[in-house]
Amino acid sequence: MATAKKKDLTADIKAANKNLSTCLAAGDLAGVQACYTKTALLLPPNSKPCKGKQIAAYWQGGLESGIKSVNLRTVSVDDQGRTAIEYGTATIKGARGKVLDTAKYMVVWKREGKDWKLHWDMFSSNNPA
Repeated sequence: MATAKKKDLTADIKAANKNLSTCLAAGDLAGVQACYTKTALLLPPNSKPCKGKQIAAYWQGGLESGIKSVNLRTVSVDDQGRTAIEYGTATIKGARGKVLDTAKYMVVWKREGKDWKLHWDMFSSNNPA
């Protein structure tokens, strides 16, 4: 009996990341918030966890501090069925494309309907403390 081949989620996760990056670059905080589940947690470095509307407020603070774009690069995705775990790297840029920081991240994604949304989002800088 042949078994059905499981679909690789990497392309879906990359597309969801591109949407998040596009919303951030446009300053679309409602769009950013929509990339997360309703019960999501954002676990940024040197900060308390953010949940609910605190997530959009966190990113608003980043945009106000000079972040112009966040480029996300998926390194690996572990398919867990209705959830997925992604490891990746990020480049955070300011005005005129100046690199402000580089980071690594782990995201637990959760499927809501046909969409993959960030559920637990944790990242940290590669810069020394």
